[in-house]
Amino acid sequence: MDIDITFHGPFRVGTGTPHLGVAETVDPDDLLPPSSLKGVMRASAELLLPTRPDLVAEVFGASGGQHRAAPWHWGPVAFTIDPVVVHRARIAIDPVTNTAREGGLFLSDEVWCPSASFSLLPIRPLDADARRRHQIVLACAAAGVHNLGGDRRRGLGWVSLRPRDGAIDDALLEEFEALRAARPGGTHA
Repeated sequence: MDIDITFHGPFRVGTGTPHLGVAETVDPDDLLPPSSLKGVMRASAELLLPTRPDLVAEVFGASGGQHRAAPWHWGPVAFTIDPVVVHRARIAIDPVTNTAREGGLFLSDEVWCPSASFSLLPIRPLDADARRRHQIVLACAAAGVHNLGGDRRRGLGWVSLRPRDGAIDDALLEEFEALRAARPGGTHA
């Protein structure tokens, strides 16, 4: 399953480590880690399937007492053109004087690229029903992602994710609604 990403502006998936005067940095060798994509897709699936944590765990894996690895591999991101990493400056404002606070200049990396893609590959055999069920959940979860990375409230990370093969049409949405309405184990409510 191939997923296309359209970036509606810059994004940053931070390393958590400052470097050379830059407070928020990105890893130039892994600008958008597959684990970040899996995380935002899982969060989307949890929002779309609030009564079906069993189905979310089936597709994305589970931890804790029911540890189960995800049956899918999130492949590396392939950017359509070489991404450009630039610095964004921001300042902290002193609440008393309403001026720039001393020492309040921060530089952060941000990444610019118009689009990219990644692939989801099954890492263990799935029967036809399970594969279709997973593909429906993955397609809808991808379509439900509208942002990723850090500083999303500051205008970064606005995206659209769309499956390349198979549109999210009325037929797929009906299948998704049937999955959402089913009780754990596949019976309908």
